[in-house]
Amino acid sequence: MVRLLDAFDRARADPGEDFHFALQLDRLFQSVEGEEELGDETRLHLNEMDGEYLLPELVDNLEGWYIDHTFRSARDALDQFEDAIADAEDHEWVNIASQYQYRRIRLKAGLQGHDVTNELEEVLEFLENCHTDDSPSFTTSIIEAAIDNIDDIPDPHRDRWIDLIKKNADAYRTDNRFNQLREYLRLLHEFKRACDRDTSDVETALVDSYRREAELVERESLLQKADILQSGVAECAEYLSDEQKRDWKQEALQARRTGTETELHELNPDDLDVDGFEGESLQQAVAEEMEHNTQVYVDWFKHVKQASGSGSYALYCLALSSSLIPDPNKIRLSTEEFVISQLVSRRIISPEAHTLSVDPSDTESIPNNYSHYAAGKMSSLGNALYRLIKEGHLTLSHIFHIFTIGDTLSPDTEAFLTDALLELHEDNHRPALFLFVPHLEATIVDTLQSVGRPAYTIIDDGTQQQLLGGLFIDGRDLFGRHYAIYLRYRYTSREGMNLRNRLSHGQLRYRNANYLNAVLTLFDTLKCLITLNSADYLNYFGIPQQTLSPSTQYDQETDLSLFTDLNKQIIGYGTSTDGHTLVVIRENGHEDHTELFVDRGRVHRYLIDGTGLTRDEIENEIDQLRDDYPNIPDSIDYTWLDQNDLILHTITDVIDDQTAAPADAPTQDTIIEHAKVRGIDESTTRTALRRLEESDDITTGEIDGETVVPADECLNIFEQATSVTGIGETLAWRVANHFDSEQAFLDADQDAFQAVPGIGPDRADRLATDRTSPSTVSEE
Repeated sequence: MVRLLDAFDRARADPGEDFHFALQLDRLFQSVEGEEELGDETRLHLNEMDGEYLLPELVDNLEGWYIDHTFRSARDALDQFEDAIADAEDHEWVNIASQYQYRRIRLKAGLQGHDVTNELEEVLEFLENCHTDDSPSFTTSIIEAAIDNIDDIPDPHRDRWIDLIKKNADAYRTDNRFNQLREYLRLLHEFKRACDRDTSDVETALVDSYRREAELVERESLLQKADILQSGVAECAEYLSDEQKRDWKQEALQARRTGTETELHELNPDDLDVDGFEGESLQQAVAEEMEHNTQVYVDWFKHVKQASGSGSYALYCLALSSSLIPDPNKIRLSTEEFVISQLVSRRIISPEAHTLSVDPSDTESIPNNYSHYAAGKMSSLGNALYRLIKEGHLTLSHIFHIFTIGDTLSPDTEAFLTDALLELHEDNHRPALFLFVPHLEATIVDTLQSVGRPAYTIIDDGTQQQLLGGLFIDGRDLFGRHYAIYLRYRYTSREGMNLRNRLSHGQLRYRNANYLNAVLTLFDTLKCLITLNSADYLNYFGIPQQTLSPSTQYDQETDLSLFTDLNKQIIGYGTSTDGHTLVVIRENGHEDHTELFVDRGRVHRYLIDGTGLTRDEIENEIDQLRDDYPNIPDSIDYTWLDQNDLILHTITDVIDDQTAAPADAPTQDTIIEHAKVRGIDESTTRTALRRLEESDDITTGEIDGETVVPADECLNIFEQATSVTGIGETLAWRVANHFDSEQAFLDADQDAFQAVPGIGPDRADRLATDRTSPSTVSEE
């Protein structure tokens, strides 16, 4: 809590800046009430205030009560709170006075045999006189304390409390500050219920707040409108008629569809011209994923918050959820960029019309199509966070709590982030974004400094702070490789959104200074803080018990199709003994190395020098890699595909698996696709099929232009059909493909044969009578 004295000095210099000191007091009192040991720096700052300000003595008495349970200390603290309130009012520190009022009520309410009637009357008068100058964060805390002690409020004073809350709500309604409006409407609803008063007017006001905000926001963002309407349905479901709920949901769906088409380009790298996009189909896929995932994230957060009783803990778990970040290796494998990178260099065009050449063979580069995968995830997460804030599930106090756990931010960085949060909470997204982006970098630098990893580099004249892009590259082992690529894509890379550099140089497009980028930058700031200073957060929260993580291989059929490519050969694969991890070993025909892929929901790629290695040599190399990369499982059950007879045996198994009926005839394309699942690429499969046919192990035919591999009974039907006059090979294959078994063919009557495409009444009659009688026939 090293910022305590700094915030106090700021309040003394400018009473309008007292919010920061009030926030530090809130943290300090929470720590004391929670019986936490105050840090040495906090003690030092309190000692510097001693004799100059009353806070040190007040803290001593609070510790005497909350830790040592000395009643005299509690009585003395109550007297000191009165002095502190008077002092704050003399200095016009409205927020600080509110904090002292709130803590005094909490202290006295916790004393057995004492009520807070007088304190609540005094704070009510205080709020009535200055509520327009007070911060909502501290006013709402006082109202919550009043609700908790409703029995100590006489009826006439209850009416005054209701009028106070209504006045605050009306002021925010007039200013179209909907987050704050709904905070007070929720408190008014809770207060009236505690007093057994009618709440229908509050419920109507809540519904109207969402309707009005959706109409105002529509001019700026249809996606934002969709989220507001969905939040309205979620919070006001019991106040809406079935028809209203249906209409709001339909309106939200239409707004999202239209917004996806017109606004989703905001999430692409400022309209970079990248070869290989199939924009419309990919955009539709992104939109569908975004709509589904938004609701998943919202429901998941609410569940974790309810189960743990802590919104801060739910936010901590969300920040450590690996599925929120695109997997660059899966993206590369899905387009086999590992292969084409050897053949072409990618060219992109920046918004300033500069041609940028990128070498995709660099595994630290941003993959092709990364923006489309990132767009879906970023939209879903940003919209979910926006809805959680709108619905009151994610509050300022939850976010402030995360910021302060590690105690790593400098006073200036924390002050700027506090201002940014307040701007975001008031829906001032552009000012919030312009505060968040530069202080993401400040957060990273402060945190690295606090954990003993200064973000500086040596130059000829001494040292200088590393550039942010360099921090992401050099710190990939700290951030994690996947998250480091995401951060580069979003903030510093010319291949990506380049948000930080565009904002810094005045090149950010106005449409991109939106709510989505503001809330996502806040989330990245929190995630970087937690990731880089993991020890403090693990010590406070423990290992997260619930996260949003991609599913592992557990209890799934082995599918190697993602790793199968014409130019590479899978020589072996395996699963860990716990069943969660898939390991794939593949030789690269363009480079002298063997690739190792480890898939435990997210794919990691490692290189082994050389090709043509023996199985023992490969296993030894994997054992050595495991020393540096603990995600490689200790025990792996291998299946090897490095010998021709194993490949032929595997292809035979695939044919058998795809032969669903005795007279079935799976197509060659079907066999090729299912062979990929087993790790055999198309070229190898075609070669294996040719060898099996040459050795008379299989027979191939052609049905309507498709090559098929018929089963024995299918061949028998074909041979019998060709013996019938007027049935050539083309029609005979159709007949063979029509029946599931030879017995069904033998039992078929004229009507059954006539159902075969191309078989008319005459041929059907001959098939029904002559199918078992060989004769000399000529093909029509």
